[in-house]
Amino acid sequence: MSIDERRSTLRAAISFPVECDMLPESDYFYTVSKDLSNGGAKIIVDNFIPKGNIIKMHINIIDRVVEIKARVAWCNKERIADRYTAGVEFLEVNKSQSGALSKLLSAIQ
Repeated sequence: MSIDERRSTLRAAISFPVECDMLPESDYFYTVSKDLSNGGAKIIVDNFIPKGNIIKMHINIIDRVVEIKARVAWCNKERIADRYTAGVEFLEVNKSQSGALSKLLSAIQ
């Protein structure tokens, strides 16, 4: 069974600007998503982030900015670039934010 088959929500391969705040240090960085779902995202990062770290994310999804708290599920170095990709699992998503993500993902698919 592939990772995609185990996911409870579908992911769309889409790129959006993301502002991240590593908690509790308030260490800000800016990046982009590589994919997005109602349950999580894959982001590009310059430095390794350990599994379990908490990030407060502001994702710019066309007509609004969605603020979500997420936990790093994994972080791997890319083969041909001097950067990492990290998978994050959304922890706190209110109904309005979830609705905005669902509407966007439905429009894409």
